[in-house]
Amino acid sequence: MDPHTESSPAGLSLSLVIPVYQRAHQVGETLAAVEGQTCPPDEVILVDNGSTDGSVDILQQWSRRMNDAGWRVRVLTEHRRGAARARQTGLESVTSAYVMFFDSDDIMPPRHIELALADLAAHPDADICAWSLGYECGGRCLGHRRIIPGRVIENHMVQGLLCTAAYAVRTSFLRRAGGWDPAIGGWDDWELGLRLLLRQPVIYVDPRPRLYVRVQEDSISGLGFVHRAGDWEHTLDAMERHAEGCADTAMRRRLLRLIAYRRVNLAAHYRREGRPDLGSALLARGLRTSALPWPARLLLRIAYLHTASGLPWAGGIYPPLLR
Repeated sequence: MDPHTESSPAGLSLSLVIPVYQRAHQVGETLAAVEGQTCPPDEVILVDNGSTDGSVDILQQWSRRMNDAGWRVRVLTEHRRGAARARQTGLESVTSAYVMFFDSDDIMPPRHIELALADLAAHPDADICAWSLGYECGGRCLGHRRIIPGRVIENHMVQGLLCTAAYAVRTSFLRRAGGWDPAIGGWDDWELGLRLLLRQPVIYVDPRPRLYVRVQEDSISGLGFVHRAGDWEHTLDAMERHAEGCADTAMRRRLLRLIAYRRVNLAAHYRREGRPDLGSALLARGLRTSALPWPARLLLRIAYLHTASGLPWAGGIYPPLLR
């Protein structure tokens, strides 16, 4: 291990899980950034999801070299396809008290693990330590998530607070919540995040962006919505079931309204991408949500037209008004 690299704070252990699928052209850069961390994780678990492009060879070579250097790196194979399935396979092998997830096409800033461990050390009662992140496409910054202090549920439901690379979580807490659901094909981190938050965790959130993730056509989510039509709707249905099971009446109503917004917003994206037929039933279902009073229905119709026209900032304008 590099003598200039710091060790984890006493009493803390953190695993890093990275699923990989067909990333031979990029994963080497991601692994180099992990190797360059000022404070290494206690273990790195790389999960190949059935790649056929030589990704596995790159993972194995890096694993052997890093293990020789004193790191603990494991390469697992999960042939059942899907990002959530691969992440869950990694989670099942984690031995550390805390775990973080990262994608194989993003670049980790040098102090990323160090800062996560510092958060965990400073907030020992926290089940989750989260942070904001930004987005870039083709080297161009697309902005970052704006987190509103004290509004954790709203931040997640609209901004995706607990997206894949945006938090470290106590491993036992994540497992009690059921871990990743392999049946979720789109927005799997959004679905998992809601289940975690409904368990009322102790959570610390740093509103400053820690890293920028890449948005590109061949990523899991891609650059649009039409190409994964059906997957998003399946996740929205799952989210609605989670919300219906919430014992807090006020929270349940709030969640159902935010899910209605997400349905209407998705319908608007379909229209903007030239497929309004995919969104007609989705729009109608969102507006029929029983938790919506008539002013909120009018508000969602305006939000639909706002997003469908290609105007920005709908997420910052309309959800806070759905009370």
